[in-house]
Amino acid sequence: VLDHTTMAPVKRFQASKENRTTRRKLASTAEPTSRCKPSNTRTTKTAMLATTAPTMAVTKTEMSKLLFEKNVNEEELLSKPPDMLTEDFYNIVGRAMRMFEWYHGYMSREGCEEYMKEVGDFLVRRTLIDGKPNYIMSVFVCKEGDKPKTAHIRIDYKSGTWNINENMKKASITQLIKHYQDNSSKYSDAAGPFLKKGVSRPAFYLLHENIHIGKQIGSGAFGTVHVGQLKKGTEIVEVAVKKMKSEKADKKKLQEFFKEGRLMLRFNHPNIVRVYGVAPGDTPILIVLEFAKGGSLKSYCKNNDPVPCAQLDNFAKDACRGMNYLQSMKVIHRDLAARNCLLGPNAELKISDFGLSHRGDSFQLDKLKSVPVKWLSPETLSKGKFSHKTDVWSYGMLLWEIYMRCKEDPFPKKNNAEAMELILNKKPPIDAPPNMPEKIKETMMWCLSHDDTERPDFEGVFKKLLPDETSPLMNQLKNDLF
Repeated sequence: VLDHTTMAPVKRFQASKENRTTRRKLASTAEPTSRCKPSNTRTTKTAMLATTAPTMAVTKTEMSKLLFEKNVNEEELLSKPPDMLTEDFYNIVGRAMRMFEWYHGYMSREGCEEYMKEVGDFLVRRTLIDGKPNYIMSVFVCKEGDKPKTAHIRIDYKSGTWNINENMKKASITQLIKHYQDNSSKYSDAAGPFLKKGVSRPAFYLLHENIHIGKQIGSGAFGTVHVGQLKKGTEIVEVAVKKMKSEKADKKKLQEFFKEGRLMLRFNHPNIVRVYGVAPGDTPILIVLEFAKGGSLKSYCKNNDPVPCAQLDNFAKDACRGMNYLQSMKVIHRDLAARNCLLGPNAELKISDFGLSHRGDSFQLDKLKSVPVKWLSPETLSKGKFSHKTDVWSYGMLLWEIYMRCKEDPFPKKNNAEAMELILNKKPPIDAPPNMPEKIKETMMWCLSHDDTERPDFEGVFKKLLPDETSPLMNQLKNDLF
């Protein structure tokens, strides 16, 4: 078996009545240090094992309880030398540290720096180095004028001990943290202890044990989407869970996955799918989303054929509301299409899937790869340019899909090369669907203006389709003024 604080092989703890009593006493008397104060979450077996005496052994049964993934072979895990343990080893160590608020799980360098305010602020995070999991100690070490400096130090594990490339070695990361809360380090010129204040996990950080993952309802290159449940205090909320494929994880994919989750956390609008939070402390990494009870727009149109024209009008207006809100938040969606529209319980349309989204008013790509050609604007296809107005072009194509009742993609019976030729050279590139209301038809053609200087932004589309409503941008301007 393995000593949990060192992950080194030790003699199995005999399960006699006397020894079981001893173990209970050890667990009950083990107290975390005052500076390593645990969070208010209920102390679990994992947390007890992290703070008990170094000679405390982890039995096979306890190890099994620590492993979330059912496909993990406990016999194989226990038989491996500690230095050979990778994903499962780091999962177990992470679960033991989870009782401390300074442990943040998977987090990018940029993501953690925004939480560092004062010299000595610190957290421990997990990352991938050369495709393998590692722990990093991120510490705010000094303020250099207007540019604060944060050190990101790898916590190495070797021969049953942890260290940060100094002579000091400890049997657990928790013990290492405690040492540097009392002592200085070569990594900082500041006086006093190296680590002063642990940075608490943000409110959107969710724990895996509070998330139940049910049946799969979708999939993509990133992984899978499942129906699930989220425990929020005493409340159980029905949610959708986006699960990243562990075997597909590399540093770039992790960053993209987190970027999507963190971007969506900024949104608060009835026509944008809501995000409850991110669960980065374990694998698989999860994004927990609002569950769209009405299903997808495409499925709704298929199951309710023919959808009344009044309902199609509502879909068009809802999409406009959502996209105008994104523009006010300076976010370019880049993948607006019927396939990325979901419906709430009252058939209200919600924009989803922000995997390609970008914060800003415009940006340019040198090379387009795996892009949805039939929804892209001429300037995107010819120059790699993206902006709010390229989203407006995609909105014009979405209007075509909506009033075709989602029976076909734009440019039916055309391949991507043929569609691209029409987008670049034909004005307009596609005809309006039959029986499309005149006002919607005018809006669609306006959105599909070949010259982006003649194309409206979403504020213009909003004013045309919803003249009696106040746009998010106007509300923001009022708030800024008053």
